[in-house]
Amino acid sequence: MNLSHPRLRAIGGPVAVVALVLVAGLLVALAADLVRWDRTMNDDDIAYASRAPATWSPETLLPAAMSRGILGLGDDLEIRGTIDQFWKSDPRAPLQVFTDVTRRTAAERRIARLMETEDRADRRSILANLRGALLLEEARNSPVQRFVFVRRAIEQFQRAAELDRSNTDAVFNLELALKLLRETGGGTGGTGDRRAPLPSPGSGSSSSGSGF
Repeated sequence: MNLSHPRLRAIGGPVAVVALVLVAGLLVALAADLVRWDRTMNDDDIAYASRAPATWSPETLLPAAMSRGILGLGDDLEIRGTIDQFWKSDPRAPLQVFTDVTRRTAAERRIARLMETEDRADRRSILANLRGALLLEEARNSPVQRFVFVRRAIEQFQRAAELDRSNTDAVFNLELALKLLRETGGGTGGTGDRRAPLPSPGSGSSSSGSGF
């Protein structure tokens, strides 16, 4: 086929112009969505830290899934969603009905799954700290196996502290868990209702929307 034919050139010109306009429009929309995602992630992190509702879901020009994928925000949203599920499992509350158990178990499984795939040390530190906090709650609710759960919690807090030295929640929880372990007397005593403080909502969140 002769692409230099006048009619082909006449058709190719408008098509190229339309394609360029579409690409330019896509880039403009993507740039606008970048600003919206960044602002929403920042604002919702602040709101969540103050225990206000947060969705981390802006109104976007492009389909949200498209802009989220192009901007690579999947990991950022997953860590936030995992922390949110941890808190929605109401880790402080005693287990009274079966739904309490399933909600707590679902949060623990999500944390464990993300620990296996997360590459960032600071995020893995946060996740390990959450696992340790859940194990301390198990210790409080399981007098017979309290010593075992406290030891497992200590392992998670140590891991969290090693992954991120700036994770003060993990360091504090580790110190308290070690104290509780000593108070058990090798598993013969009780820890009462004293519990390590759980990480605050939004703990470790960045202000730029780039991750926790």
